[in-house]
Amino acid sequence: MERGAGRYWAEDEVRALISIWSEKNIRKQLHGTLRNKGLFMYIAKRMQQIGVSRDWKQCRAKYKNLKYEYRAMKCGHTIEDINKMRFYTELDSILGSEEIGKDENNHGSLEHKEHLDSGPSPAGKKDLLVEQSHKDTKEDTLMIPPVSNEGGKHWTSKEIDALIRIWSDRNICRQLKGTVRNQKIFEHIANLLKEAGIDRDWRQCRTKYKNLKHEYVVIKKAQESGDESKTMKYFCELDTIMSNKPCGIKKTLPSILKQAPQAHSTSQIASEGQKEAASVKPTTVSRWIAVPNVITKVLHHGEDMQVESEELHMPALKQELDSKTELSKETQEDDTNIKQEVTFTDISEPEINRIQAMKTEIKGTDKEDNILFHTNNKITSRKKRKASLKDSPVPHKINSFGPMWKTKSDISTSELSPIVREYEHLPTGHLTNPEDGQRSIDIWEEDLKSSQLRLQYFSSQGPGSISEMESYAELKLGKKLNEGKTKEVYELPEHPGCVLMKSKDQITSGDAVRKDHMEGKASISNKTTSCVFKLLQEAGIKTAFVRKCGDTAFIATHCEMIPIEWVCRRIATGSFLKRNPGVKEGYRFSPPKVETFFKDDANHDPQWSEEQLISAKLSCAGLVIGQAEVDIMTHSTAAIFEILEKAWMTQDCTLVDMKIEFGVDVTKKEIVLADVIDNDSWRLWPAGDKSQQKDKQTYRDLKEVTPEALQMVKRNFEWVADRVELLLSPNSRGRVVVLMGSISDLAHCEKIKKSCANYGIPCELRVTSAHKGPDETLRIKAEYEGDGIPTVFIAVAGRSNGLGPVMSGNTAYPVLNCPPLTADWGAQDVWSSLRMPSGLGCSTVLSPEAAAQFAAQIFGLNNHLVWSKLRSCTLNTWISLKQADMKLRECSI
Repeated sequence: MERGAGRYWAEDEVRALISIWSEKNIRKQLHGTLRNKGLFMYIAKRMQQIGVSRDWKQCRAKYKNLKYEYRAMKCGHTIEDINKMRFYTELDSILGSEEIGKDENNHGSLEHKEHLDSGPSPAGKKDLLVEQSHKDTKEDTLMIPPVSNEGGKHWTSKEIDALIRIWSDRNICRQLKGTVRNQKIFEHIANLLKEAGIDRDWRQCRTKYKNLKHEYVVIKKAQESGDESKTMKYFCELDTIMSNKPCGIKKTLPSILKQAPQAHSTSQIASEGQKEAASVKPTTVSRWIAVPNVITKVLHHGEDMQVESEELHMPALKQELDSKTELSKETQEDDTNIKQEVTFTDISEPEINRIQAMKTEIKGTDKEDNILFHTNNKITSRKKRKASLKDSPVPHKINSFGPMWKTKSDISTSELSPIVREYEHLPTGHLTNPEDGQRSIDIWEEDLKSSQLRLQYFSSQGPGSISEMESYAELKLGKKLNEGKTKEVYELPEHPGCVLMKSKDQITSGDAVRKDHMEGKASISNKTTSCVFKLLQEAGIKTAFVRKCGDTAFIATHCEMIPIEWVCRRIATGSFLKRNPGVKEGYRFSPPKVETFFKDDANHDPQWSEEQLISAKLSCAGLVIGQAEVDIMTHSTAAIFEILEKAWMTQDCTLVDMKIEFGVDVTKKEIVLADVIDNDSWRLWPAGDKSQQKDKQTYRDLKEVTPEALQMVKRNFEWVADRVELLLSPNSRGRVVVLMGSISDLAHCEKIKKSCANYGIPCELRVTSAHKGPDETLRIKAEYEGDGIPTVFIAVAGRSNGLGPVMSGNTAYPVLNCPPLTADWGAQDVWSSLRMPSGLGCSTVLSPEAAAQFAAQIFGLNNHLVWSKLRSCTLNTWISLKQADMKLRECSI
């Protein structure tokens, strides 16, 4: 029992609350409610009428506590505990039909949501309430007073559906992917919602987007770890969006772009589409490809033909199409050639999965469903350019999907032009209508040459950031801010605070004394840099990297560079031996040695001491580089080197030394890792053998640059680029299994699971008692020992802890005790976790977060990704203390 306003709930008060709660209309409105202030105000008033003085907050708190206690008992399946719980029978009659542990948001919308959505009532009306006695209450006449919530009105199912439909648009998805500064995107989304009659500002849209995304990620991780009990409403729709699956959203974007009081029928839409098509010039040519159980629309020389087909197999469909669709002789010949070239074996496995998903979606559609296959508006840059249709990642022709499409080589600019003109005339509102079951499927084209026309989006292009693989040629570039030996920096006017870093096919050495053109180096260097920065960002290092943009460029935060090169060495070699005579090559520095060099090509980048650097008082973006800034960059350099060194060890490569540069974010005025980290930035010795070096030193050592020598250097660069991709994947698996002695310890265990997720470690929760069910405890232990996955067990048991010692005495896996201590008996209970019999080695950690960190340190010995997060956490903690001390001193002075 918890206290209300200074006193406990008496038994008659609880029975009064349960009596009101048991009413069918009250249960119905409590079902799935989130913001329910108005409802509990009504319940409190009803209780006052029968002589119980409790405010709405107390009623809601008691309601939640009773509900939680009932479900805990129900999940525990312990008859003894159930008999001890008061009011269990009454609560079981109310909640017994509900599924234990199921998210209440999965049950439809509430009847009283219109009252809650209406916001504050006009003056004189907000205190209105239907006065009813307990006996005269009618289910259909209950009215809950509208209440203005501080966070704004809650989102209705209709509003969430509309938001998800907009989110599912491929253009919106690409702009939201990896976006940091996204105000303009959500302003655009808010405008689309407003056109559909939904009044939400961009902040509300962004908050709801983040909440849905967070809830989806939590449930997705739970399901991947084997917990199928957790789910949410809209999970399927969000899974389709987040997994980039086609045909996943049943209702598409264009329907909400056009606000109308009533949905148009199929015939209305068809007639309107014919009117629009009639306005197209006779020279317009378009081919919309037919698939089983769809309407095929062919625009040919101004004629609009509509073909309906039943659920047909491919031979029958082909006969019907051949009889009703007249293709030119040249087109038929082209299609025949393509059919001979392309089979299912020519299509990659992901595309086959995509085709199967499309076929599954088609099979469930109605007769009037239209699936309009159209060429996507965005011409993307692919990782590898190949002219052959066989190697194309896009299925231009799918054998089971009717007539053929032309290959890239068959499509000329003259053929594309009328199609582009036609699409410009077609209104977006008539292309797809979700009320008639139509779906729009984007078929991605390979990149045509820059001289060819780009197709326009069917859906409107909203403002916002750039997609991850968008080509820099499609960006609006501003002036060139800087140009170095191997890269160029461009301003991005449409994306303030960001710049484009474009690599060049050029390799240099000796302060550009030697300079050569190496075809493909820009793509290789950009790939290496992007992978390295992604690895560091996932670890928790602050970098200027935003996202990769095409094959030869990436987008970065706009920084003013600090003109210092930071060099970190593990092994003495190269120029260090010349500056420090007497030191033999191969001398190992522990910890790594950090050096600084002032960037000055005229003087060959002279080495600076820490004192010189501090005395120079360099100013970058308004930030003066002093002692604190130098210390932060020194520690960061060592941490970055150690993270990359640990990663390269998984590929049996020794990271000998490396150089990096820092910059000051012009917006936030903070120091971040900037510039690039590619094969020019380090020395890399496979198996620790200098003779096998794969870095740019092979180019520096060339006595004469020949085409054959450049090819050898290029092969080394490609080898590094291929290996660096492998650094993003863990080289070993692991998991944490949390064993709790009672379901009442769930909150404590959830903290451990959340902390494990921060380190990227899967975590599973189990309930077992070593005292009451030792056989089951040992069975669970054997279950996890049998699959060969490295496992750390964490025992969570209060009072007398028998779980940890029993597990430790029967397994060779690490076992940690993390007892949930209480204020009253904690000092006595902890001894059952501290004082162990001989032969047991289970450690005890009181903090849930510290227990997860301890487990991460165990896995970090063999998993470089987990180790990098731990190393980054240590660095960030040190930096935060340094900055706090600096701010405190400034305030004191």
